[in-house]
Amino acid sequence: MTSPEQLSVVASALRAVRDVQPGIPAPPDGAVFVGSGDSLSSALLATAYGHRALSSGDLTWTGRLPYGTSTVVGISHSGTSGATVRALRLAAEEGKRTIAITSNPDSPLAAAAAETQLVPSLGIEEVVPCAGHLMLGLGVAAVAGEDVAGAASDVARLLEAQAPELNRAVRALPAEAPQGISVLTLPDLRGAGDFWMLKLIEAVGLTVRTVPLEESGHVDYFVGPQPHLILQLIGAVGRARFDRLAVALESTGQTVQQIAFETPGTWSSRTALVLELAGAAAGAVFADQAAAKWGRPPFRGGAVNMDARHIKLDEEPITT
Repeated sequence: MTSPEQLSVVASALRAVRDVQPGIPAPPDGAVFVGSGDSLSSALLATAYGHRALSSGDLTWTGRLPYGTSTVVGISHSGTSGATVRALRLAAEEGKRTIAITSNPDSPLAAAAAETQLVPSLGIEEVVPCAGHLMLGLGVAAVAGEDVAGAASDVARLLEAQAPELNRAVRALPAEAPQGISVLTLPDLRGAGDFWMLKLIEAVGLTVRTVPLEESGHVDYFVGPQPHLILQLIGAVGRARFDRLAVALESTGQTVQQIAFETPGTWSSRTALVLELAGAAAGAVFADQAAAKWGRPPFRGGAVNMDARHIKLDEEPITT
């Protein structure tokens, strides 16, 4: 499928899915949202509402909660991510409020939490997945107190508006895969940028990193001489700075590709959420298309063992 066709599949599913139904009192500022992999990208969305986001392993493998923690929110679409289950168990043992965000009410994660925010599943077939993140992102916003009624349809509209720009970006990709990729963002697309990094790694098997826009001028300026691709994800602000930095990076031999995102009208916490989620879904499609163009089948063409035993609970049959 072409990138517009892939975006259309996701958009159609978003229009058909039922709304996330908020059912939990919002935690006070500074709650700790935790997840692993795609779910950590979902957790990052909570920072826009005054909360903290950490890898679940930051809690699980240190055995400590951050100072001042009153609430820990564990995020996993299947509810079976081992480190996230353990993080909620740790929080419960220390008497903290525990919340799970998951699509599976019968999961170990839901069992470990005192409260559960359920999210629906999009139910689409994907090679490079984004559906779980989209639903979990809406769940994160609902727990944070955001009105998410109709938000999935808003994301669908923005995705469809993004189709021409994403198609242009795919066509403009270098003919050969680079040695590495940097994804540059400002805060309005920081969560989306993190998701682009994950999806590009899964799809093309290259080293990919995210870089705050200004830091790229201090770091990527010196990358070389190996072929390196700079992806600038441009949202509602900072276009002049993106442009100026692109010129500087190109002068050192970097390949810079700008991808401008449609912005969903008057800025608010809800429109910011819609932009982040649409941006993330676009990243999954872009990564899939890049893999096809460069002849690099996702997940290293099956060379990666996908049973992921290293992230399961030792005592339980946990999958991601």
